Amino acid sequence: MTSFYEYTSGSLGHKLNKSARLITHKLVRNFRESDIKINAEQWKILLYLYQEDGQTQTSLAESTGKDEPSVSRIVNTMEKFNLVFRTRHPSDRRTNLIFLTENGRDMRETLMSMGKKTNREVTEGIALQEIETCIRVLDKVIENLS
Repeated sequence: MTSFYEYTSGSLGHKLNKSARLITHKLVRNFRESDIKINAEQWKILLYLYQEDGQTQTSLAESTGKDEPSVSRIVNTMEKFNLVFRTRHPSDRRTNLIFLTENGRDMRETLMSMGKKTNREVTEGIALQEIETCIRVLDKVIENLS
């Protein structure tokens, strides 16, 4: 019978999941230490809105890998903190578009620098070539699963 250690020590999924959780915790700690009052879920939404402002909740759900009710809940909180606002889609009244507020836009550079700082901390002691190889492998995993 395969032990937990035997399975997890060679499991790409287990290592990816654990790494992702630890990176997220580090990012959130960095936010907190810099007195930035957003969580990892809000950061993901902001990141995709920085890429393209005025997205539907459906597209944000697809991009972040979250279900639509979760995105709606996250956006509700972000509205309360004046990071985003909703507006009706001009041709589909059933659909809302999510836009950054001025406050949300103003946070971009600070948040991006925190993301870069976290990436530097996470990859400390790892050669650039190893990081590039890891990224290529992860891109292939994503491609295989998409």
